[in-house]
Amino acid sequence: MKKSIRIVVKVTLSLLILLILGFIGLVIYAKYFYNRDVKVVSYYADELCIGKEDFKAEFEEIYQVTLDEYSLYPSKHLNMDSLHQEYVRRIAKEANTPVDFGKILKEYFAALNAGHASVYLNDYTANYAPLYIEGRVFINQPNLYMRENGFQDKDEIMSINKIPVAEWIATNEKYTPASTEKCRRLMTARKLFRSWSDTIATYQVIRNQDTVSLTLNLKKASAFHEKQNPTVEWTVLQDSIGYIRILSMMDPVVDEFDRAYQQVKDFPDLIVDVRENGGGNSGNGKKICEYLIHKPQPHCVSPDWEIIPRKDSYKGKLFLLTSTYTFSAAESFTLDLKESGDVTIIGEGTGGDTGNRPRTFHTTNGIYFRLPTREPFFSPNGFPMEGKSIMPDYKVCQNVNDFMKNRDTVLEFALKMIGTNNQ
Repeated sequence: MKKSIRIVVKVTLSLLILLILGFIGLVIYAKYFYNRDVKVVSYYADELCIGKEDFKAEFEEIYQVTLDEYSLYPSKHLNMDSLHQEYVRRIAKEANTPVDFGKILKEYFAALNAGHASVYLNDYTANYAPLYIEGRVFINQPNLYMRENGFQDKDEIMSINKIPVAEWIATNEKYTPASTEKCRRLMTARKLFRSWSDTIATYQVIRNQDTVSLTLNLKKASAFHEKQNPTVEWTVLQDSIGYIRILSMMDPVVDEFDRAYQQVKDFPDLIVDVRENGGGNSGNGKKICEYLIHKPQPHCVSPDWEIIPRKDSYKGKLFLLTSTYTFSAAESFTLDLKESGDVTIIGEGTGGDTGNRPRTFHTTNGIYFRLPTREPFFSPNGFPMEGKSIMPDYKVCQNVNDFMKNRDTVLEFALKMIGTNNQ
């Protein structure tokens, strides 16, 4: 009888332990994995279905989630109570319409000082981002809509709605999420043809020493039906130098990279260009690294996940071109290559944010936003995963003089270095 009781007790305790472990597993899953691929519903600010009487409660809900989930505010020395008081006061005083409220929300998320902390509110757009070079803004290869509205390649934008460009950027930086100030400035400049509230903008441009005034209707993104660009482009330079340009870390980038790589893998020098890569899926970056490294190493985003070089991984001299726009998954890709020791990096420092496990949340009324949720983290070699740019081995920036002559300052530097090394 006693033996039977002991067996029952042991079985009961075992079941209880399993239930506890299962519950802990569910908590971990819910906190770190569930809802990572939430289907986001994004509104234009003037279409938000909430009234002035709901603004404060909506913000309080956002603030509480930020307080509970945003992992970086202690390390950034943010006084969340002060932020809360400031924005509650401003909402009561300044937010009379959904557009006013959306504007304040954009500023609040930008004040969190993380590139992956943002609110999902749509912009009216021309579906085009200009170039920001040496503190100036230029048109480079305008899309069809821009050309139809009178913009031409190499136009320099001097003002928007009679506000000088430098002043416009300085004024609007406070609405741009970023982890470094240089990235914030760049990303603001790239939004010169976007607006969360205005649908018409007037630009003064300099063209061949003449001043031209152009008015542009900014539209909903759904108005544009331009074809999907490839994620990877490749060519051969100077007959013996492979060049692969990776424009995104979103699918199908690995398949497209593989096709490009097979064409250039036997050349003695290979240039990989991620200057126009704003990120995507870090797992894709990890897979591409397998083509380029020489020995196994831990993945900077998930050190337990080892990057193992392919049998046909690149054996020649590798060069990586980066810029301040190199961000998120493109940045973790850059860091993995840098820590491999198998690459020479040329260009500018990166954007300064690999992600820190961003998760998407939403309020009761359906305003979606995302926040980094992983505690401040370091790569296997001790580099911070957020808040600091990955600096190149050779700092080289595009300059205006070369741009006007259709010359790529950074790429030409890399080609010259390769030529010198091969002499």
